[in-house]
Amino acid sequence: MVTAGMDSHSSALAVEIANSHDHVLASVGLHPWIAAEGSPEDTLEAIAALARRNPPVAIGEVGLDFVDNVFTGVTYHDNQALRLAQETALRKQIGLACDLKLPLIIHCRGAYPALLRILKEERAQRVGGVIHNFDASDDVGKRLLDMDFLLSFGGMITYPSATGLHEAVRCIPLEGIIMETDSPYMPLYQQPTEANEPANVARVAETIAMLRRMDMAELIEAVYRNFVNLLHMGKR
Repeated sequence: MVTAGMDSHSSALAVEIANSHDHVLASVGLHPWIAAEGSPEDTLEAIAALARRNPPVAIGEVGLDFVDNVFTGVTYHDNQALRLAQETALRKQIGLACDLKLPLIIHCRGAYPALLRILKEERAQRVGGVIHNFDASDDVGKRLLDMDFLLSFGGMITYPSATGLHEAVRCIPLEGIIMETDSPYMPLYQQPTEANEPANVARVAETIAMLRRMDMAELIEAVYRNFVNLLHMGKR
């Protein structure tokens, strides 16, 4: 599994956890929520230094979030300064990923037009990556797949009301799928506890296999192969 950093502190902690557990991998990055708060330049420098000192498997979680934030109470609606802060941090981290030849783990909510533009302008297809908790249209998904980004599906896929996601996961090529739980933040449908955990990825797999009408073991084998290829684990 991959544990992702959100800022310099959590990125360092992710690296520490990965170094202590054989089956945990680390990514490091500055999350758009943190970037929007006006993180100082030395935060990005600290993350870059950490990535060069303790090579992670990816740069993330990075990206854009233009949806009002219920956790922090911050609104991004028509707030160009907060959006620009996110875009600036994303561009710099795409540059870091390309310098280190590492894939990106990208968070995107309500910002796919801007994300597609920035990925193209920064030539992010040089490293590709994964779109965490993908929730856009089939057309957007195809454009991202064409740029060498995989699409990751998490707890939302288990909700009967998520019909758009259900259609998307049926339509995209099997080699474009990754699975996640976004633990501990995103509960699955009718989950008995508030906090999610990585083991629940099995329920995500069950749902995707059902939606695609395929054998679950075949799905798991394919997704694991995608995971290995995405993170260049065969070269490690």
